[in-house]
Amino acid sequence: MNYVGAVIVTGASRRIGIGSEVVRQLAADGWHVFATWWTPYDAAMPWGSNRDEVDELLAVPGVVGMQADLADPNAPAALFDVAVAAVGPIRALVNVHTYDPGGGLEEIDATDLDRHLAINVRGTYLLCREFASRYTPGSGPGRIVNFLSGPPLVGSVAYAISKGAVHWMTLSIAGELAAKGITVNAINPGPTDTGWMSAELKTRLAKSNPIGRVSEPHDAANIVRFLLSEDGGWLTAQFLQSDGGFSQLAVP
Repeated sequence: MNYVGAVIVTGASRRIGIGSEVVRQLAADGWHVFATWWTPYDAAMPWGSNRDEVDELLAVPGVVGMQADLADPNAPAALFDVAVAAVGPIRALVNVHTYDPGGGLEEIDATDLDRHLAINVRGTYLLCREFASRYTPGSGPGRIVNFLSGPPLVGSVAYAISKGAVHWMTLSIAGELAAKGITVNAINPGPTDTGWMSAELKTRLAKSNPIGRVSEPHDAANIVRFLLSEDGGWLTAQFLQSDGGFSQLAVP
């Protein structure tokens, strides 16, 4: 039997984003999906406001959700309260959300660094903590999947720091939660075509990848589907490079 149930997916807003693709694929598999997004962040990024894309995602059968500012330390508990009321006991948590406006060592000050850590590290930690405290084995095997990035991330130093912290957090939490029947893994999707790449950069990255293309959102979403499945239950405390070999085999 392949269990499905209720799952929270954070950072799901843009149509071509990884979070939205994870939501669509899990919903298609029969999961009850509770998605989160934060419109002010999207509006401040180059792609701009995306409320129509959120509405489109919420029109998918089996999908509900809410805005959540994960810079607020009270947001994870409030989010879980709403999610449980909407879709029932949460069996899985997929943390796709991120904060990355860019900025190198000379641009990022203490305030900027604190915001990266609040959203990417503290927000992820508190969501994992909330999930673990509410998890009931009767709802099926527990699953947590965090999203990372691989270093070096020149020009996004605070983002790199925060994702490095989530990496070690994932390993440590996995050790604590294994006895409860919860697996905890992380995915690095590699350079993914979610609309941020210029045509020149996409071509260059594709040429440097041994498979000959960049990552697409469905590549990472497929790994999430496996990790949340019964078949994925033997994997925990793993850092999966879902990048077509880019991290290990990239050519100049």
